Amino acid sequence: MALALVKKAIISNPSSFRKTVGIFCNAARNHWNYQYKPGPYPRTQAEREAAAKKYGLTIDEYQPYPEEMCYGDYPKMPDIGADSKDPSYPYDSPELKRNFNETFHAQAEIFGEDRYDISMRPRLPVLTQLTWFLCTITGSFLLYFYFENHKFGRPVTVKQYPQDGPHYLFSPK
Repeated sequence: MALALVKKAIISNPSSFRKTVGIFCNAARNHWNYQYKPGPYPRTQAEREAAAKKYGLTIDEYQPYPEEMCYGDYPKMPDIGADSKDPSYPYDSPELKRNFNETFHAQAEIFGEDRYDISMRPRLPVLTQLTWFLCTITGSFLLYFYFENHKFGRPVTVKQYPQDGPHYLFSPK
């Protein structure tokens, strides 16, 4: 019965079936959607207010990227990595530390929990880290070059073979 209905739907209106399959395939494969494209850069106050409403921000929070960066009306979000966000906050998507309908950062692929965290402050300054690294590498090379001329190990002689010449015999004659 269901098969007959599906056949009738395909034969009667193939274009609607194609559109339906296209929508499901697009959603299943996570392809880019034309609705994700930002609009043109806002030039007037009314356009700024419309763009702020579109992204769910107040007019005070909304600040677009500079026009030469070619992001259109996409809002400039603060640079906060996922690792710096509060881990005990009840997020809608806790594995990504995001809430439903929250605006993505323009460089969201950089700021994941397993990636670079731009808002993290290092425990040691970069100059101290570089100094320790160079001292460790230099010390390793100095030890290597010093001990290169002072070999140590089990003292053994070359293995003796009969064709190499006369050898000692350990049986009395």
